[in-house]
Amino acid sequence: MAIDPTLNPALDPARRVVCAGALALGLAFCAPMAMAKDWAIVVGIDDYQFFQPFDPNRPVFGVHTDLQGAVNDATVVADAFRAIGVDLPDTHFLTDRSATLANFLAAWSNVTQQAQPGDRVFVTYAGHGGQEREVSEPLDEADGLDETLMFHDFNPDHPREGRLNDDQLRAMLETVPQLQVIWVMDSCHSGGLERSINPRAAGLSRSGGVWDIPVDPIPSEAPSGQGDTGKAELPNVTQILATATDDRLVQETAFDGQPHGALSWFFAKAIAGEADLNGDGTLTRLEISSYIGDRVFTHMEQNQQPRFLPRGDPSVMLSLNAGLAAAATAPIGAPALTQAAVQVDASQPPTGLPIRILGAPPPGLDSGVCPGCRVVEQGQSLLFEQVQGGWAVYSGQGDLVTVITGDARPQLARMQFLGDFDRAKVANLPSVVLRPLQSAQRQPIGTNVGFEFPPPAPDLNFLTLFNLASDGTVQYGIYPPGFREGQPSDEGTLLRFSVAPPTGEDQLIAVWCSRPPLPLQALLAQANGQVVPPMSEILAATADVRCQFGRIGLFTEG
Repeated sequence: MAIDPTLNPALDPARRVVCAGALALGLAFCAPMAMAKDWAIVVGIDDYQFFQPFDPNRPVFGVHTDLQGAVNDATVVADAFRAIGVDLPDTHFLTDRSATLANFLAAWSNVTQQAQPGDRVFVTYAGHGGQEREVSEPLDEADGLDETLMFHDFNPDHPREGRLNDDQLRAMLETVPQLQVIWVMDSCHSGGLERSINPRAAGLSRSGGVWDIPVDPIPSEAPSGQGDTGKAELPNVTQILATATDDRLVQETAFDGQPHGALSWFFAKAIAGEADLNGDGTLTRLEISSYIGDRVFTHMEQNQQPRFLPRGDPSVMLSLNAGLAAAATAPIGAPALTQAAVQVDASQPPTGLPIRILGAPPPGLDSGVCPGCRVVEQGQSLLFEQVQGGWAVYSGQGDLVTVITGDARPQLARMQFLGDFDRAKVANLPSVVLRPLQSAQRQPIGTNVGFEFPPPAPDLNFLTLFNLASDGTVQYGIYPPGFREGQPSDEGTLLRFSVAPPTGEDQLIAVWCSRPPLPLQALLAQANGQVVPPMSEILAATADVRCQFGRIGLFTEG
């Protein structure tokens, strides 16, 4: 019988042999014990065989089109996996035409047949998700709809082809109770957003719609499972989903001027080591859920909140040290471990804030000079759209920030600050949690709104708070009565106020430090009422104290 080294722990460099001592009849013995190995299947689909190519000049809502950022997602996730030694051959990296249902099922079969009990199998999917009406047993969904993943060969004329529904997925997972499976699904199924957005400013939706399917199964269809509603969670499965509920859309967004899904981007950052809160070389469910939940929620301006099943706990999901050791001893021909790969995005992105202009350019940009920015046709962080009497300003998520009639440069400074602010979050400190007391919908003038600001850690209990207004200016000194910056706020604070003009998008900025950051407070006092200073000045003013940064948007109208 031929020996397959991938099935033999003693011959697989990704596994280790450890010595166990025991006393039996006075004899000590040493026995081989294989460490868990990590495997991955990565899927990203922009090009769908039967969908229309994306056209930026054509409305996208109500039309099933290709995507733009799913292959980018698959690439950064694959780079991060390979950098830490996760087993990911090219046959398990499926994009566009290679990402058919048959190829995915073949990759799943290949991995699960090779993996040993206790191994971890990561499956990441970026692409369209859909729903189909239940037409046969088991009729187990409360809403009467099964959720689906749509592969390259999904056919709207034969909607049972090229898709995997949640019943089938559960049946697959039930066959591998000996493996730890982590599913990361950067797609959505139906629904809408908390706020209305400008589709020309926002990314594409990853919802593939709701489909009626024939009652009779087709010969090639994978067998159905027993459904998921009301069923007990599988103890060996962790799910990381793009949205908290099935009735929320997932919009593509932009990083470094390139389209991506926020969940995939920050998952790649997390497994590259940024989520290792305590620096112990392992990532737990709690660390990953905290890191990803904060970053996605912030970047997508509260229109997207990932879901983790089960919820975050200390269970180890990934061992970075073991992965790095495996990569260092990988056989010739395996992907090399490089610092660029550890940082996820190896290529140097173009410099400057990516902006898009529809119509004539606003003042400050009308001379053909773009200070600190670059004009793009897609992947923008900021959109200026000429309207009657001025220019509407939209964020990269499609939210209306404000309407300007004069100089556009304060808006450039504002958006550049927010991007730099998010990147300044300290990876090995707990995330700042900001709790709104109202929904993320736009609040009309006169509405009472509020936010809770709890400290992220017992030793980060000095709060400095300011507002970045929709016109790009700093509003400092917005504390509730009795609050003192120089005193620790162990219980946090609550801020309430009434919405007043000007309306648009404000950003409440919280900086929690281990002691009062006096240089920062002096800087903010000087900048009060002025255009926000660069984030580099904020960092310089907090260089001698431990601080963590957080923000939350307030969207108003009227």
